[in-house]
Amino acid sequence: MPSDGRIEKRANVKVPVRLAAVEDAFIAEITTTVDVSRYGARVLTGRRWRPGEQLVLASLSGGFRRQAKVIHCYPLTDRQFCVGLVFDTSIKEWKDAP
Repeated sequence: MPSDGRIEKRANVKVPVRLAAVEDAFIAEITTTVDVSRYGARVLTGRRWRPGEQLVLASLSGGFRRQAKVIHCYPLTDRQFCVGLVFDTSIKEWKDAP
């Protein structure tokens, strides 16, 4: 098992995505992933999300859409955050990954 506690390594994949709140679809933004795995993703965002919030992560190409829960959100700068997401169910493959 990896020393950081992950079940499997994440692939450094930058995919353009739409990140939206399940409770309010008007709270949404277009951004990119930092890395992805079958179980979750890290995404750059301009908004501070709260742990436990339910979001929808969808690739702009339409090849991927999954509900996810915020695990953590930490600031990178005053106006940019990195949000860690865990998918509601694991996926077989990230269709937009090279």
